[in-house]
Amino acid sequence: TNIVVEETTRAFSKGEQPSFLVTIPQAKLKEVEKEWIKYIRKDSKGKPETINGEVWMPGAVVKNISPDPINIYSRLTETQEGVILTAWIAITDVAFVSKQLNTDQDLAAQNYIRNFAVDQYKEAVKGELKNEQDKLKKLENELDGLIKDEEKSVKKISEHKRSIERNEAAIVTSKNDQKLKAEQVANQKRVVEQLRNTPGDAFKEAEKTLKKMEDEQRKLEKEHEKLNRDIDNWNKDIRSEERNIEKSKQDQRLKREEIEKQKSVVNEVQRKLNGIK
Repeated sequence: TNIVVEETTRAFSKGEQPSFLVTIPQAKLKEVEKEWIKYIRKDSKGKPETINGEVWMPGAVVKNISPDPINIYSRLTETQEGVILTAWIAITDVAFVSKQLNTDQDLAAQNYIRNFAVDQYKEAVKGELKNEQDKLKKLENELDGLIKDEEKSVKKISEHKRSIERNEAAIVTSKNDQKLKAEQVANQKRVVEQLRNTPGDAFKEAEKTLKKMEDEQRKLEKEHEKLNRDIDNWNKDIRSEERNIEKSKQDQRLKREEIEKQKSVVNEVQRKLNGIK
């Protein structure tokens, strides 16, 4: 984008006088006002005054325009396109820089106004660029989050599968233990029957041993059930995590498309910034 300074006669507090007008695209009034006051005050002893929306800088030092201090009057207006800066540059109380008055001063004044406008436009586009870069970074962080979520799901599935393998091995052992315990219980029942009418404590001790064996048998059965329930729960979790992985892959694909689009936006804004002259 090429910044053009227009010379035109416009009215202000000193009447209708030659002025320099430029539009600073994308700029915001508050920021431009602050930077403009710093710009016209540079190397000067005086301070700008703002009266009825008009900024007046007495004794401005701009050697490229004049070896002597000059008075700069200006007005800033915000529009949808950006900020319009209108400046009147007075060499004396009655002589304003213009093409008709002095070509060299006229060109120097144009350059002075234009340099400011270009810098402010660049700052505005730099702000736009940072904003778009921040959006890109946010999308990239979101993609990283999706990838990490997928990796967590993969890890969880692997852990569950290893747990299932351990439980399946434990179930084999449990079945053997239950079979052995069932045989012991059956044998002990026969012993109890054989001792039922025997005098002394032998029958009671045999019953006590049987009860202990039956308790151990029930405990083995419960442990066996728990091993199977855990496997069922892990398989349920695995299916859930597999669905999460599938969704994550879809989300990652969409996020990568968003990232590529945002990269194009960033590159476009960067080209715009590089093209400001």
